[in-house]
Amino acid sequence: RPARARKDGGRDAEVTVLVFGRTGQVARELARRGGGGVLCLGREEADLSDPEACAAIVRATGAVAVVNAAAWTAVDRAESEEAAARVVNGAAPAAMARAAAARGLPFVHLSTDYVFDGAGEAPFPPDHPTAPLGAYGRTKLEGEEGVRAAGGVHAILRTSWVVSAHGSNFV
Repeated sequence: RPARARKDGGRDAEVTVLVFGRTGQVARELARRGGGGVLCLGREEADLSDPEACAAIVRATGAVAVVNAAAWTAVDRAESEEAAARVVNGAAPAAMARAAAARGLPFVHLSTDYVFDGAGEAPFPPDHPTAPLGAYGRTKLEGEEGVRAAGGVHAILRTSWVVSAHGSNFV
């Protein structure tokens, strides 16, 4: 049974899945496919540079699942702004996951193959040793570790690239 949540200036909407991210490729597809049962929050509603505010949103919502499809994705800029990327990619997902775990909600976190060293030609199995080469990969790995440490039901999806009809991608 979906829960009620406030959206768009107070208009009620049925929400079953709370998604952090609104304009990215994954969030846009989740919103398109999920209909009114998906509430996607952009930076205006959920600022990942404030992890506790993101956790408070998870605690306050009536959603039955949480997806973190938002991240610091400026890979090159993460090298010069690693502290800021660490908050967005590491601390915020960990805080969201802890809040979801406390409520017994499943949590899905999107990550990256940048947590690996890139050596080899075969796909990396989930238990492959991590060895990020740069700040982006290090901060995303910190987010994964925080999600796992939260202790709740979770899934971490690592991808090398997201493909959709939206945004910039190789298709």
